[in-house]
Amino acid sequence: MKQIISASINLSDFDLQESDLLILDERTVVVTHWNWDYGLAHKFQRAALALVQETPNLRILICCNHPEVLTNGRGLQKPRKGESLELVEFRPEAHANLPFPLYQIERGGGLTFHHPGQFIFYPIVKLNPKALSLSLMIDQIFDFTIEILSDWGIKNLDHENKLLGIWQGKRKIASMGIAIEKLATFHGMALNMLENPHMKEALRSLNPCGLNAETYTSVEALGELPNNPLERFKEAFLKRVKHEWK
Repeated sequence: MKQIISASINLSDFDLQESDLLILDERTVVVTHWNWDYGLAHKFQRAALALVQETPNLRILICCNHPEVLTNGRGLQKPRKGESLELVEFRPEAHANLPFPLYQIERGGGLTFHHPGQFIFYPIVKLNPKALSLSLMIDQIFDFTIEILSDWGIKNLDHENKLLGIWQGKRKIASMGIAIEKLATFHGMALNMLENPHMKEALRSLNPCGLNAETYTSVEALGELPNNPLERFKEAFLKRVKHEWK
C-alpha cells in the first residue's frame, strides 16, 4: 500500500518523505508529519481522498499538527428538535484583521483553531454501514482518546454532551469535524494537548465552534503529561485503531 501512495502522489509536493509513511496493517498506511503547513496538509488530504476512493481496501490515516491557523467549516452544529444550542456564528467580514491565516474548508462545524500543541487525526477511509459507519468511527475515535487520557490520569472525560467533542464537565478538550465525499471521510479530530498562549489570546475575540473561548482546555491544564506526549499518544492511539478497525 505504501508503494501505491508513492506511485500515485508526489510526496515532495506536500513536504512529505517516504519515511513519513508507516504500514499499520495490510490495508492501512499512516502518514505522520509534525508542524505541517495547513495548506499543504489540506491539499494532501484531497489527494489521499481521491486515491482511497479509487483503491479497494486502502485506508490513509494522518497524524499531525499545524502552525497556528484558523479554519471555518460549512456551518455550526444544528440543534435537534426541541434543543437550543445558543451558538455564535463566525462571520469573516466582521474580523478583517485576524492574527492567523484563515482557511474556508469542507468539513462540518464552524470556526476552529489549530496550533503545534494539538494532536490531529485525519482518517481518510471508506465508510461501510456494517463494518465502520460514520457514527461508529466518531465514537471510537473519541473512546480511544478517552481511554488513553484516562491511562495518563485524566479522568471524567466523555463525549455524551449534546455538542460534538470530548468534554470534562463544561470544558472542551477535543473537537471533531468530518467531511464525506463518495462515502470516504476526511478532516477529523483535534485534541488540545498543550497550552498555546498566542492562540488563547487570539480566541478571546472569537467563538470557536460557536462557544466562548474560555470553554476550551487542554490535557496539559488537566494533569501530568508524559515525555514527548504527541508521539506517545499517537502510538497508543494507533494501537487501538489497528485492533478495532479490521
